[in-house]
Amino acid sequence: MSHELDDELRAALRPVDPGERFTQSVLARVAEEPTRSSRAPRLFTGTLRWASAALAISLVMGVLVAHQWQVRRIQRGLEARKELIQALQLTGEKLDLAYRVVNDEQHPEPGA
Repeated sequence: MSHELDDELRAALRPVDPGERFTQSVLARVAEEPTRSSRAPRLFTGTLRWASAALAISLVMGVLVAHQWQVRRIQRGLEARKELIQALQLTGEKLDLAYRVVNDEQHPEPGA
């Protein structure tokens, strides 16, 4: 199941080419804007970078937490499976013993 989650995340986060038309419109818009020497846009750009970095870190942490949760869930499932197999083996041994005791009492050996 963790492979499915990984595949879905990769598909969702895969880079997509916006196309040449989009690129040209962005470049045209950038060329039209006057250059600004005020401090406010630089602060906004810095803040935007920090916010983007925080968002990226949060996303990575979320993926790691989800992955760890999935790993723990699989480990608990495997441990439960192991315990169930042991219990079934023990039950089988006890039933086999009970079967032999019952059959031995019903059919005593000759000369006993």
